[in-house]
Amino acid sequence: MKIALILLTLIYSVSIASEPTTNLTEHVKAALPSVVKIKVQKSEVNRDESELTATDSGSSGFILNEQSYIVTNAHVIGDGKKISVIDYQNNEFPAYLVAKDDKTDIAVLQSYGLNTPALAKANRDVNIGEGVFAVGSPFSLGHSVSYGIVGAVNRFLPNYPYLQFIQIDAAINPGNSGGPLFNQKGELVGMISTYFSKQGSYTNIAFALPIADVHRITTQLIEQKKIIRGYLGAEFLSSERISRKLGLRASIFVSRIEPNSSAQESGLQTGDLIIGFNEITLNDGGELHRYMEQSRPNEMVTLSVIREKQRKNITIKLGSSPIHSKEIINAGTADSSEKLGLILREENSEIEVVFTYGMAKIVGINPKDRIKEINGIETSSLQECNTQLSKLKEGEIALVKIKRENSNLVVPIGNKTALKAYSSQN
Repeated sequence: MKIALILLTLIYSVSIASEPTTNLTEHVKAALPSVVKIKVQKSEVNRDESELTATDSGSSGFILNEQSYIVTNAHVIGDGKKISVIDYQNNEFPAYLVAKDDKTDIAVLQSYGLNTPALAKANRDVNIGEGVFAVGSPFSLGHSVSYGIVGAVNRFLPNYPYLQFIQIDAAINPGNSGGPLFNQKGELVGMISTYFSKQGSYTNIAFALPIADVHRITTQLIEQKKIIRGYLGAEFLSSERISRKLGLRASIFVSRIEPNSSAQESGLQTGDLIIGFNEITLNDGGELHRYMEQSRPNEMVTLSVIREKQRKNITIKLGSSPIHSKEIINAGTADSSEKLGLILREENSEIEVVFTYGMAKIVGINPKDRIKEINGIETSSLQECNTQLSKLKEGEIALVKIKRENSNLVVPIGNKTALKAYSSQN
């Protein structure tokens, strides 16, 4: 009788345990076609050889909607020169960057050749202890699945203060970034973003952005190609030690005020300790950042600060994010300059040499040199440099005027045949 009861108990236990496993298998099978492996080609200088080498970095992404938009992490894309996506059938398609937001680490891609369904997102948040599974390309092993549970929700990470995270214990490795996170019903609940790794020890702590935040950001990126936010004009430091000494749950130290910013005009000062905003006491070091992430220009915010042991409120009208001039670099473009061994940076109407190899290195052009003229024609952009260098015929040279520290000099550049007559030893 005892044996019979034990057998019945085992059979019943196995049937209960196998039921969610069967369902999970079906959910994984349904999700896989909507997940892609992302390849990003970047060009970097190989300092041991006189050439550029292309490197591929693999990561993950998933289909956001029926218009073939793909979402991934912004850090996956970086400054990539060429992007492609690989579907579940191992077909590769070209993709391009629609827009990205580095603050929230979210990027949107599009690939017209890809024809896969969008993932259904959950209509509720996940709970602590709930089972979840992730799909991605760890170590470039495409469409791998790992399973775990939710260890925490609304997790604040000091290095990523603009959003809160879902903490999970599923195995996450390099290459999983940008991949989807699902609940046990196969519904999309998040996007894998980062993980903790300590060499020589087992951690299994990873973090995903909640899908509601991902959809909110990506919608703006698709519609506006950027995120428009309010701008304060101050730099902050979050210190748990200072907060504990003052008996506060959280506080933010103002370390710098930008000139002519909203912060300066309002009277906020370096050394102020922010303890709240809009009558809300800070609960963690990211709460003000999360408010600013969703703010708009011209919005009014009241900061509660401690200054010289006195508490006071400061009302600030938020400004707009300043537009910084973007540097242009020709690495990986295979343009006329690069073919001659010149890796150049264009910034503020000046051309600076970043690195040289091949013929440019042989003729003596050095990093930090600034190119002023080519064949007597002033050059202040990469386009102008390439226009002049592209005119060179076989066997012809160009005379390049460069500024090196406080001196000006002229050097010839061209292919090996053209430069033979200019090579001598004294």
